[in-house]
Amino acid sequence: MRTLARLRRVHDHGGFTLVELMVSMAIMSIVVVVLGTTLSSIQRAAVKQDALSQMNDQTRLAIQQIDHEMRSGNVLYDPDIENGAGADAITSCSGCLPGYTMRIYTQTHAASRGGYVCVLWTIDTERQLLSRMWPPGVPADATEWRVVATDVVNRDLGIPAFSLDDDPQKGGRTLQIRLDVNVDLEGKPDQTTTIQSAYTGRNTSYGYPVSVCQDTP
Repeated sequence: MRTLARLRRVHDHGGFTLVELMVSMAIMSIVVVVLGTTLSSIQRAAVKQDALSQMNDQTRLAIQQIDHEMRSGNVLYDPDIENGAGADAITSCSGCLPGYTMRIYTQTHAASRGGYVCVLWTIDTERQLLSRMWPPGVPADATEWRVVATDVVNRDLGIPAFSLDDDPQKGGRTLQIRLDVNVDLEGKPDQTTTIQSAYTGRNTSYGYPVSVCQDTP
């Protein structure tokens, strides 16, 4: 009897059965899949939010830079005639389009460039906002194009980025800027962010010739 009781106690403390083990593994697999999916979703959301934040920050910094150039600018060229088709059109950069290209004669970079410079801004087919500068009359000394902002989709939307205010009281000295940005225009067109501003420069009030930045690199 004692031997039988001892055998029963040993049997009662046995491990999992095969069915119990399989059920436990199935439950653990489901938990791992759910946790993995949740973590992946959280990570994608965080990456997307970071990209949106960087996109907006760089676009605002670009507009701030244009603001500085306008405040110290003496000649502002009409963005509508950059590589335009009219009689008053001026030759601009290769591939540049009217409304998406802007030119300023400014003293903002005097400390680093030794005086007034010609600055050209444009939005290319890669949705990049680019900028370059050169000494007046010496386009051969122009800097390389610098990417200032990305995911600028104005050209895709057909919305001009640069234009002069047509108010005659402002004398062609006020620049209207509109930058539309979207990191996923095709997938989520409704998430386009628009940043707008208007800046007034001194323009030709000091008698600078309009031809000062006529020649481009």
